[in-house]
Amino acid sequence: MATNKWAKEKAALKKVQLHFDFRQGILRALRHDAADININTSDMVRKIVELPYKKVQRTRLGLSFSSQDFIDLAKRYGLDHTAEKEIKRRVMEEINLYYHKQGRN
Repeated sequence: MATNKWAKEKAALKKVQLHFDFRQGILRALRHDAADININTSDMVRKIVELPYKKVQRTRLGLSFSSQDFIDLAKRYGLDHTAEKEIKRRVMEEINLYYHKQGRN
C-alpha cells in the first residue's frame, strides 16, 4: 500500500504547473463556461485543448483569510476572532443569503 502511495507522489512530481495570462474577457468566458458545465477553470482549458479532465466531485471554493480578516469578521459577527469554524459558517450563511435574496441560488 505504501508503495502505491509513493508511486502517486512520484507521478505528481513529474507534472509541470504552467500559468497563463489571458485577456480579461477570455478569462471571464472560461470561468463562466466552466461553471455552466460544473468543472473548474483549469479543467475547462484541458477540455478545450482535448486533454483528459475530471468533473468536479464536490464544489468548493478556497479562500485565504489573514489574521486581520478573522478579527474583522469576528467583529462583524459579534464573535471571538479564534472561533474560525463559526466564522466560516457565518460567511457561508451570508453568501447563501446574498444570492438567495437575488433569486440566484
